[in-house]
Amino acid sequence: MKVGVIGTRGFPEIQGGLETHCLELYTRLAKKFNIQVTVYRRTPYLNEKNWDSAYLNIRFIDYPVPKSKNIETFIHSFLATVHALFQRYDIVHFHNTGPGFFIPLLRLSRAKIVFTYHNVSYTHKKWGAFARNFLTVSERISVKNSDYVIFISEFLKSEIAKKYPLGNHKVISNGVNLAVRALKSDYIESLGLVRNRYIIGVGRFLEEKGFDYLIRAFGKTGINDYKLVLVGDTDYPTDYSRKLRALALKNNIVLTGFIKGDKLQQVFSFARLFIIASYSEGHPIALLEAMSYETDVLASDIPANLQVGLRPGDYFKVGNEDDLKEKILTKLSGQGERDYKYLLSSRYNWDTIAGETYEIYNNLKS
Repeated sequence: MKVGVIGTRGFPEIQGGLETHCLELYTRLAKKFNIQVTVYRRTPYLNEKNWDSAYLNIRFIDYPVPKSKNIETFIHSFLATVHALFQRYDIVHFHNTGPGFFIPLLRLSRAKIVFTYHNVSYTHKKWGAFARNFLTVSERISVKNSDYVIFISEFLKSEIAKKYPLGNHKVISNGVNLAVRALKSDYIESLGLVRNRYIIGVGRFLEEKGFDYLIRAFGKTGINDYKLVLVGDTDYPTDYSRKLRALALKNNIVLTGFIKGDKLQQVFSFARLFIIASYSEGHPIALLEAMSYETDVLASDIPANLQVGLRPGDYFKVGNEDDLKEKILTKLSGQGERDYKYLLSSRYNWDTIAGETYEIYNNLKS
């Protein structure tokens, strides 16, 4: 079976929840089910660590595109779709609504189209009116012209079902690998951090991630024996990312930039508390990762986070600095770590997710 993948920036070593999703899913599909997977990547995100043209049985097709929030995805998705037209794929799998604008073009080929809905993109604060309208149109095109639609959460499915009649579809959530805690702490010590004496937030520097009010809420706690650490960076400089970086530096926040592997393992392993302050998520992989390390967590009370099924005391009112401040103080006065593995092993297993996706592919192919 030949499968083409359009919509991700690429992997490995590329920041983003969708990129993590694709890495975990397609490496398993290629290995366990002997699928010939081709992933279309964007060269601005490639470097000496991830430039190879193949990775764990996956072929990459790389296109140079301008690194721009307004035209990058559009240009790359068009180029990838045109190339895919002539590859005799059995399945072309689109991820998210922007790339899905070109799904009708693939109807000229024999490929069956699978579309995964990751988040409601047009609600993101970075978009202007034109982009929001384009993404709304792309959403309708993607849902109506795909042979099968995968939603990564029940919330997303219920929202889309209010707008369009759904054909073949299924909810298949994101997954997480059960973590192995780090033994050494040399990296966090190089950042001036002490084990179990810091709080972390993880994600790209986008407005919907809520890092700005997280910083202000942390400042309101008045605590001096803990540090706040933000793990991640921006894909391209924006007014918001510049203001966020200035706010972080002013408040003595530790910025790690984008990290993976041993460095990220250490940061998660020795954190006292993980906070996800997002206004919008499809399905929060970073939250699942923190839970896999048995790190105590606080999450904004948006639908995507609520569906994870944490206890009431693990949530705070989204955007409310004072509520977040009080919840931080409560958490830091408590025991700290919790065993979340009973939630993760059965509900968010990447092997199970890969198997369910393969079943969809196989049924469509036959």
